[in-house]
Amino acid sequence: MVLAASTYSFIDTALSNTGPLALSYSHTNLKWLIRDHLLALLADFPFLSPSIDTFTHDDGTTVHLLHASGPLPLPSSPSTILLTIWLHQNHPFHPPLVYISSPDIARNHPFIDPSGAVASPYIISWQYPKSNPSDLARNLINLFTFSPPFVVEPPPPPPKTCPIVSKREAIDRLTTFLHRDMASMKARADEDIEGVLGLQARLVERARELSVMERAVERERAELKRREREMEEAKGVLVNWLHVNERGRSMDDGRVVVDEVFEGGDQYSKLMIENEAADAAIEEVMYEIEPGFNVGLVNLERYMKEVRSLAREQFFVRAMLMKLNRGLY
Repeated sequence: MVLAASTYSFIDTALSNTGPLALSYSHTNLKWLIRDHLLALLADFPFLSPSIDTFTHDDGTTVHLLHASGPLPLPSSPSTILLTIWLHQNHPFHPPLVYISSPDIARNHPFIDPSGAVASPYIISWQYPKSNPSDLARNLINLFTFSPPFVVEPPPPPPKTCPIVSKREAIDRLTTFLHRDMASMKARADEDIEGVLGLQARLVERARELSVMERAVERERAELKRREREMEEAKGVLVNWLHVNERGRSMDDGRVVVDEVFEGGDQYSKLMIENEAADAAIEEVMYEIEPGFNVGLVNLERYMKEVRSLAREQFFVRAMLMKLNRGLY
C-alpha cells in the first residue's frame, strides 16, 4: 500500500528532531533502518498509525520513542485486537515492545501478562537482520488466531483433514499447546504444594509437641532417679540401724517387727512417733498423687477433694505435735 506523504513527513521530522524533542534511539547511524522498518509496517498494516510518546520501562527509566498503534484484525473473527508496537531505543537489535489494550483480555494467557505486555516466541527469539516489525505483526495474527487473547467461546473441533502449514505456524501452534499444558500442570502443582505445606505445618507443630513431652519425660525421669537415690540412702541407713538394734527384738519369720523396734518408751514418746509417722505418711501421699494429676490419671475435682481431706488430717496431726513439743499434752 502506498503511504500518504504526511506519513513520510511525520517520520522524517521525528527522526531528525534534536534537543528536548529528540528521540532516544541509541544507534543514530541506523535511523534510516528504523524509518524503513516503520514505513514497511505501516504499508503492510494500514490500520496502524504512527506516533511519538514517552515510554516508561519497568526500572523507571523513560525514553522518547516511535510507535504504531491501532486495531489488529484476526481472520475469521469479528473481534480485533487493539495493540501498540513500540520500536525499542536499541532497535533493530532489541525486539519491539508490544502491548495489548483490549478490555476483555483472557486471564492466564500464555503470551500476555496482566499488564498487557506480549511475549510471543517471535519476540523472544528476535534476531536482526532476520526479524522485523512487519513479520512480527503477521506472526501475532497467526498466534492470536490459534490462541485468542480475549475471552471467547470454545472453538469448534478442528477438521479431520490436515492442512499444510508453514514451519512458523506449526511452531506457534505447538508453543500454544505446550503453554496450555504447562499452565494446567502448574495449577495442579500449586494445589499439591499447598497441600504439602499444610502437612508440613502440622508435622512441625506435632514435632514441637513431642519435644515438649520429651522434655517433660526427661524431667520426670531425673526426678525419679533422684528419689531412687534418696530411698537407697534411707534404706542403707535403716538397714545399718536394724543390724545394730535387732538383738533383743521380736522376730516374725526371721524378720524384725518394725512396730516393736520403734516402740516408744513412754506415752509421750509413743504419741510423738505415731504423729511424726502420720505426718510423714500424709506428706508422702500428697507428694505421690501430684504426678498422677499432672499426667491426667486423676481429674481436678478428685485431686482437690483428696488434697483437702489429707490437709485437714495433717492439720490435726501437726496440731498434736505442737502440743507435744510444748508439753501441753
